[in-house]
Amino acid sequence: MRMKMFAAESFEAAKAAIFAEMGEDAIILSEREVPGGVEVRAATDKLGGGMVPSEPRFLTRMHANNGHGRANENPLRNRVRDALLWHGAPQRFADRVADAGAPLSAKSQDPSEIMASGLDALITCDPIPAMPTRDIILVGPPGHGRTATAAKMTRRAAVTNTEILPVAADLDATAGGAQLAAYLELEQRQIRSANTPDSLFDLLRGARKDGYRCVIDLPAIVPFDEEDMASLKDLIAVIDAEPVLVISAEGHPDDQVEAARAFADVGVRRAIVTKLDVTRRRGGIVSALSSAGIAFSHLAVTPFIGGGLVPAAPARLSKILLEEAPADIALRGAA
Repeated sequence: MRMKMFAAESFEAAKAAIFAEMGEDAIILSEREVPGGVEVRAATDKLGGGMVPSEPRFLTRMHANNGHGRANENPLRNRVRDALLWHGAPQRFADRVADAGAPLSAKSQDPSEIMASGLDALITCDPIPAMPTRDIILVGPPGHGRTATAAKMTRRAAVTNTEILPVAADLDATAGGAQLAAYLELEQRQIRSANTPDSLFDLLRGARKDGYRCVIDLPAIVPFDEEDMASLKDLIAVIDAEPVLVISAEGHPDDQVEAARAFADVGVRRAIVTKLDVTRRRGGIVSALSSAGIAFSHLAVTPFIGGGLVPAAPARLSKILLEEAPADIALRGAA
């Protein structure tokens, strides 16, 4: 049997969370009122119920107070922690966010504000302007949405009456230019394409001479392949463009953190997170980028090319993680 304590503002809210996470067969073991809300202990016989095993209360007391004093009985703090755990974030990261945001509960009873405050202490958000100060080279693992992101950045610039040139670095001869053209509803001849590093350098020199900024769609990089990463590091060193990681919210948290750290090691400092619209558990990627020291640039919360990117911010991430973001909030600022 697996047991877990849930904290909420009311018994009804706690029970709703229990049944949503543990299933309809969950059993309520105990209920009690605490300052600011209630705590309800529940159990299930299903091993798959929930993401994180319960721990004894004496361990919770130790974790909340570094081994001293009374338990942290702040239900808002616990709700933030439990939400992050449900999303697959590591225990230590969930506790750090919850602890960092907990002091705000003296002023606010909004869990999203508590989480936003905690995230603000642990992550960095640094959106890319519609007209970047440097050329952008999009890097990332296979299938994470680099080409779609290049198209979204191109369309975003056009909406703001600026222009950046989409460039397909077709170094692996996979016809990346055709896919980029399809996303932008252009003829393939309208997409600048380079088949070798030298032709890419020549293309960029010409574009810069004409006063253009470029967004470069690089072929997929496997972060666990030493040869791939060494080649990427060499390219970044000579291309004079900012490498921006395009990484999906999908995947195992351990794979995500290892991938993020690998890209950070070759000089990546900002990331665009994709597939937030098709991923339920999003805590792993938040923790991974925080651990790697990579800033959140934009979030892809829709598959559409137009309006496909929104600027990252702790408040927006908090709303998405708590699944309390209606469309007008989740997509606010989209371009």
